[in-house]
Amino acid sequence: MAHLDAVGLFLLSVFCFRVTYAQQSNCSFEPVSIPVQWVTLANKGTMRGLSVSMGTPVQNFSLLPIVETNNTYLFQQNSGCDITLAACMTHRGGFYHPEKSSTWKNTTPAYPPNWEPTEKQTDGSVGVDQFVLNENVTLQQFPFGNPNNTITVANGNVQASLGLGRNSSILSILERAGSIGSQSFGYWWGLDGATDPATMDGGVVLGGYDLAKIKNPENNHTGSFSPPGGLCPEGMEITINEMILNFPNGSNPNMMSSLLGSNPITACLCIQCPTVMSMPIDPYYNRLENWTDSFNFNRSGGINFFDMMYLAKDAYQGDFTITLDSGLSIRVPNSQLVIPDRTISGDGSIASNESVRDYMFYSLQDVNAHDTPRIGRIFFTSAYIFINNDDKTFTIWEANPTTETNIISVQNAQVQKACSVAATSIMPTSTITVSSAISSPSSSTTQSAAPTSSHISGGAIGGIVTGAIVAIGVFGLLLYWLLSKRKRANAINEAANQNNLPNVGEVQWKPPTPRVEMHGYEPPEVGEAPLPPLPQELWPGRQKYKPDLHELA
Repeated sequence: MAHLDAVGLFLLSVFCFRVTYAQQSNCSFEPVSIPVQWVTLANKGTMRGLSVSMGTPVQNFSLLPIVETNNTYLFQQNSGCDITLAACMTHRGGFYHPEKSSTWKNTTPAYPPNWEPTEKQTDGSVGVDQFVLNENVTLQQFPFGNPNNTITVANGNVQASLGLGRNSSILSILERAGSIGSQSFGYWWGLDGATDPATMDGGVVLGGYDLAKIKNPENNHTGSFSPPGGLCPEGMEITINEMILNFPNGSNPNMMSSLLGSNPITACLCIQCPTVMSMPIDPYYNRLENWTDSFNFNRSGGINFFDMMYLAKDAYQGDFTITLDSGLSIRVPNSQLVIPDRTISGDGSIASNESVRDYMFYSLQDVNAHDTPRIGRIFFTSAYIFINNDDKTFTIWEANPTTETNIISVQNAQVQKACSVAATSIMPTSTITVSSAISSPSSSTTQSAAPTSSHISGGAIGGIVTGAIVAIGVFGLLLYWLLSKRKRANAINEAANQNNLPNVGEVQWKPPTPRVEMHGYEPPEVGEAPLPPLPQELWPGRQKYKPDLHELA
């Protein structure tokens, strides 16, 4: 079937000036929070991701946030991605059934305009439907892709996704409607371990971030976007100075020590990739295995796709710390770093193999030996990131795992100017300013003693008149605020219904080195060794730590 230009079809009025909507929305912005959690799907299976719904009646989905794409994609029913239809449904984060939604409208163009090079949908259809982001925000006629098989992006796209790229359709719609004051978002994957204490919901905040999830706002790393395409299509690069193994006995050897001849390495941020990071096998991953006295026998074919697999009795028991060139250190605890292998069963449920452990690392070797290392979503169990598409910057902090929230709205420079917003920044640069969530109007009054005379002076009359005017003004502002909230809700839906499309600039792009993250590809290093039996034994404490094997001279 003809190519479907998802970018050209979906992007809605990015060039709409903020001054217009700032005047319409009373300059009170309400960032949209979407939880990251284990979402129950129609097959009763669960998949971790952004919990959203689409259609009438609603169909539930688990979405991955992706910065390489601008648009939202929900897959059609297809059994080709896994061993059964039910397993494939879990794998995809849900199937979208347009025939089951009374509000679906197919808008697939007969003659699509030019593609943006980094994002293509090559099958299926595109259309609009009712999109439920949370219990307070529903978008009518939201545009999205409904592919049959895959979306062409650098790292593959096997699960439903929410596009948060530089021309994100969802951020554009919410900004134009006046719901958010910038095309930005905050992200924390949450805790994704194997036990209840090691599990916690994360979240994405559109138009702001969650200050409660940041341990120390002053200690951060801020970077600027790199040009899109090439070996880092995400456009967010960091420099790693140290990779430290934190052993239980207190030793902390650095795998990148200058004494070993190592130099800083550049890595790309891939917030949806199922790993802490990928690293070259020579010398780093070989060094990790030698120092931890553990040797992989296979790679995972499950949810933690292609991460390294080990016998539980041989598993590393320590933590892992990454230090950036800015000095920010992020320590990933063992509960997030080393977990049982998770696979999708034929009935769509998640099965956990307790006899083996997946290290949340991806060894770059063979055809991938020269790939750019990637920092994945398991890193963001211990780190919080704020991505600002307006300023083309990103900021990373050490995460504070908590169920508490403190949502901060972020306005870009044009919105601040239009609204005369007085904001205080906790960011390391002056380009990002924030204001706290809007609170209800309140006032305090001071009672004065009643005059002893029945005569009311001219000054008192003036005071009464002034007080009356103030009271009327306060009442008017309160009424305006209430009406503006209703108007904002209507504006969101109107923005989603707009069909005027911005011009998408041409981007020079080179395809990356072929990657093996795509399901169905088996590289040479994957052996045929069968999985060991499944004894129900817990692994902690089974391996005696030998400090003499790991200490550096």
